[in-house]
Amino acid sequence: MLVQNIIFYFSYSYYLKICSSPFASEQWRIDITAGLAANLSIYTRRDYRRFLSAHLQLLHGLCQLSKEAVYNWINQFRTSLLVTSELLSETNFHQKLESLMEQSKSNAPTTCRHLLFLIRTINHGNAFMSIYGTTFEYIVRTNTLDEFHAPTRALIYDDECSCGLCSNCTTQANFIISNSSKIISISVKGLKIGCTPSESFRASTLECFYDRSCINLIHQYTNYGNFHRPLSIMKSRFSTNTTIAELIDNLFIEQWSNKTNYSSYFEQCLPSYCFYTSVPRFNLIYIITLLLSLQGGLTIILKWICPKIVRIASKINDYRKKRTNTVRPACVPERTSNGVCNTTIDNVTTNVEIRSTPETSQTIVVRSVRCTSKVFFGCILLTCVLAALAIFSFYGVRQ
Repeated sequence: MLVQNIIFYFSYSYYLKICSSPFASEQWRIDITAGLAANLSIYTRRDYRRFLSAHLQLLHGLCQLSKEAVYNWINQFRTSLLVTSELLSETNFHQKLESLMEQSKSNAPTTCRHLLFLIRTINHGNAFMSIYGTTFEYIVRTNTLDEFHAPTRALIYDDECSCGLCSNCTTQANFIISNSSKIISISVKGLKIGCTPSESFRASTLECFYDRSCINLIHQYTNYGNFHRPLSIMKSRFSTNTTIAELIDNLFIEQWSNKTNYSSYFEQCLPSYCFYTSVPRFNLIYIITLLLSLQGGLTIILKWICPKIVRIASKINDYRKKRTNTVRPACVPERTSNGVCNTTIDNVTTNVEIRSTPETSQTIVVRSVRCTSKVFFGCILLTCVLAALAIFSFYGVRQ
């Protein structure tokens, strides 16, 4: 039975509030970076104002990529076929779809992760230099004016992490103010800077966007005059310190809402007729049926086995009647002159003495034992057949 899921399946996804907030919009990125200098190189290499525009652009792009990936997955799932051998009950229908949906949801972020992993691997494998000057720096030598190349060296971040070896080296993001007397660093909660804006943003969190003072701090150092409310943490399955990498793995989805319509499925797979089987157990009708089935089975087996038993008994009886006896005349010696043994005959009647030899007695005993063994094994065979018939009849009636 083949049915398209689009007929009876609907899915909705609710994204994190960050993706629907002004902080992830392209217009807010343009407005908040309008007060920054056009040449970002005037800011120090560890100043977050170098990274702010790239991070906001990444946030907007990741939210859009997540929505496109989920939209494509939902369309693919709804246009797939539900294959079953028979019409499912409503309970089995919901369980089947729930299982398929959970399996598909686990595979949904795979394409997005593979795409981002490919881009990150290409960038690091080819040792591309960031335009922000955060991966490698040129080494200028004053005494080598005749050389036509500029050597580079990788920058080092926290825990002696080198951008030449790892692409995910990061450190805390700060707004840096320098004057003639000292350098002031003001940290930005949850945000990171590092070798590349993409890697540092993956290691960052969204804590700043849930804190009013942190948002005001960004407004202050970007010369932005408007006001935006911080995000609310209420009714969210993610904590404020969840990294962007974890949110990407979950496609920025707060929760799934699924709706299935069994009526549409039933109409699509409308059967021509329905039937059900009910097996009552241990009531009067069941007991009567069981006894009749046992009687019927015994009748069939006895009709087959009784003639054989009668034949066996008849042969045993014939064996007993046909026992062989040795007949010998009784020799009575007479006192005659010639010494010949004659048979005594009185009144023309021959008196014969019947004697059984030892060999004949042994033969009779062996035949009796054989007949007894046959009868014994026959009884055992009959008992086994009757027991098998009773068990077969019992299970046959139960089914």
